[in-house]
Amino acid sequence: MENFILYEELGKDGSFVVYKGRQKSNLCYVAIICTDKTKRPEITNHVRLSQDLDHPNIVRFYEWFETSKHLWVIVELCTGL
Repeated sequence: MENFILYEELGKDGSFVVYKGRQKSNLCYVAIICTDKTKRPEITNHVRLSQDLDHPNIVRFYEWFETSKHLWVIVELCTGL
């Protein structure tokens, strides 16, 4: 996660928190989902199912990271424009 900058919190639901963020190397904003490691099976399944999807009506998955206490999932930021 050292390559990303977190901005404001966009929302939360139970043990998931979603932040607006961007990679330090560019100006493209993304949604960064943070959850605790107990959700690992759900996140692994989500990553497995969404990593190869490419459709204009489905949020694009970029990558995911694991830190000592959390799982971080980087996905397309949908602004509703």
